[in-house]
Amino acid sequence: MNYSRLENEIVSEIVIRNICKQLSERNWSLKMLADRADLPYESIKKLVNGKIRRPSFISIWQISNALGCSVDSLAGRSTTSDAALRQISENASEIYRILSQMNEFSAHPLNH
Repeated sequence: MNYSRLENEIVSEIVIRNICKQLSERNWSLKMLADRADLPYESIKKLVNGKIRRPSFISIWQISNALGCSVDSLAGRSTTSDAALRQISENASEIYRILSQMNEFSAHPLNH
């Protein structure tokens, strides 16, 4: 598949924006990301500053793993579904907690 130069630039901008968003949400520095992604700090800095326009898939994969998100979400795909899955996971934990409490109450009924 051939992408035009403009399409490549748009994808790069989306990836950079989403990396910056993830860093901001976590209150991480570029150095923290570089360390966690096991990539050189200068490479991360150049990528975020737009000096690396076509990062390798391996670099993006390492960054997504460090951030705990998918490559798709960095590319601007499935962002909504990622958030929905996170919310479902949080809700499931809360439901499990409530069910555990209900189980405890039924195992120890109040004496009247």
